[in-house]
Amino acid sequence: MRGKIMKGLISVLSAAIVLGLMSSAPARSQDLLRVGEGPFITGGGFLVANEKGYFNKLGLRIETKMFIDGQQAVPALISGELDITFMTANASLFNSVARGAPLVAILDRGNNKVGRGYSVINVSKEMADSGIKTLADLSKLKGKRIGVSGTGSINQYAFSLALQKAGLDPRKDVRWVTNIPQPDLMKMLGQNQIDGTDLAYQFGFLAAKSGWGPIIATDDQIDPDGTIAVFATRRNLIKDKHDVLIRFAMAYLQGAKEFNAAAANPDQHPDIVNLLVKTTMLKPETLKEIAPNWSYVNEDGVPNIASIMKMQDYWADYFDYVERKVTAEQLFDVSIAKQAKARLEAEAPFGK
Repeated sequence: MRGKIMKGLISVLSAAIVLGLMSSAPARSQDLLRVGEGPFITGGGFLVANEKGYFNKLGLRIETKMFIDGQQAVPALISGELDITFMTANASLFNSVARGAPLVAILDRGNNKVGRGYSVINVSKEMADSGIKTLADLSKLKGKRIGVSGTGSINQYAFSLALQKAGLDPRKDVRWVTNIPQPDLMKMLGQNQIDGTDLAYQFGFLAAKSGWGPIIATDDQIDPDGTIAVFATRRNLIKDKHDVLIRFAMAYLQGAKEFNAAAANPDQHPDIVNLLVKTTMLKPETLKEIAPNWSYVNEDGVPNIASIMKMQDYWADYFDYVERKVTAEQLFDVSIAKQAKARLEAEAPFGK
């Protein structure tokens, strides 16, 4: 009897030791990716993927650092503090690459798809009362003050194209007020400190709702499918972190697909709406009211290359903001997007 008891105790102890070893064993290691992001709904694909644990499911640990503008993240990317970051297509991007910055765009992060324009033109109430109701009426802005968030920005680009369509020369027929944060531009519009501006849809919507100045056009009417932002990395990481970047893109593309679906019909996707309320600080009713103008993310992940190259030509040939043009091969590497799309379809890690 005593022998049987001893054998039983030994078995229990052995099992306890094995379980103890199992519980103390380290979890499967995850690859770290440091990501620069911003508090904008155009980042919805990333926000959905991150909040739903898609990166974690593919063995990635994401560290996010927030920036109010994509250009502010560039020094951190170049220095190695970030591995990947959102970045707007602007004149300084082309100049940075021309000067040797090891930046390369790998994924679309939002564009003004026709019918889903994310950025808008507002004019002050005073200008609207004077007769500016449509794009054709912008000729009445001659000599007026136009506020944008940055020199050579996508906002200045769209407004400049709109002014040209109205018969004005944006280089000399208006006064540019630049490098002002968009929430401040919205308020300046209401205080008649500027006469027109180009804003992200939510800011344009709030400006109109507050009586500070109506939206007269969305930028998909001016530059159809024009790029808003991309994800960029350092060129050496295409090789050094190849599989990590592909897994990032796989999770991101799944998030983008769900984000696009929610933008088209937010009432059918309350989980996505609630997630975006949490991460963008926009109210649920505001998100629903501005839908589908959350921007659109290309579901194959490939940036709108032709759109961005057209921007470079404009800033170089018309405004003289770009010192020396770079090639599409210098600016883009679409291999990550293409391989991620193929693996996503073949492996279906998030279901069909």
